Amino acid sequence: MDAEITPTPNGPLHAERITVLKNDQGETIDTGASIFLCRCGASLNKPYCDGSHEKIGFSDQRLSTEKSPVSEFVGKEITVVDDFSLCAHAGECVDGAPETFFTKGPGGRVSHPDASPTGQIIAAIRRCPSGALLYKLRGNRVHEYSTGTDVRVEKDGPLHVHQAKLNGEARPATEDHYTLCRCGASLNKPFCDGMHTKIKFRDGSKK
Repeated sequence: MDAEITPTPNGPLHAERITVLKNDQGETIDTGASIFLCRCGASLNKPYCDGSHEKIGFSDQRLSTEKSPVSEFVGKEITVVDDFSLCAHAGECVDGAPETFFTKGPGGRVSHPDASPTGQIIAAIRRCPSGALLYKLRGNRVHEYSTGTDVRVEKDGPLHVHQAKLNGEARPATEDHYTLCRCGASLNKPFCDGMHTKIKFRDGSKK
């Protein structure tokens, strides 16, 4: 895996050798070997860094320090693997297999792998951009299904990363796919935790 992303201290994300940067429509907007991407939310030239993190005193401190245990929900054909601490609240799971995802239990959210056809569950999990949901078949974890290396900029939302090494202490569930905060408000930096929706983050216009 040649591509890598480095969260710089209190600064942008340095993306190297990511092959292609895409917009929300899947159109290529950059193919540079070294790209600095805004993660403070204040750049006037999004998705690129313009130095605004220094002006606003951006902090990359990870305020959410509790690491919830990874839960496994075993079904007859498939096991759902859930790392809630990485959830970006994109809603793909609930929309894709509502009978399986989720009910509330005493220990948190509960998945029901026998409540939906296996193919439907797999399709829903594969649309989970953060990697918080993965699955096991016959005891083997399945987590690599991206078609290539790229970064996609979700409009008014996070960065969707595929097949790129993430440098630093924070670890994704899989480096095949994960989501990185772009609004600056995540409590789980560098990962997206859905705060862009709460703060009504907007890309705005470029310079």
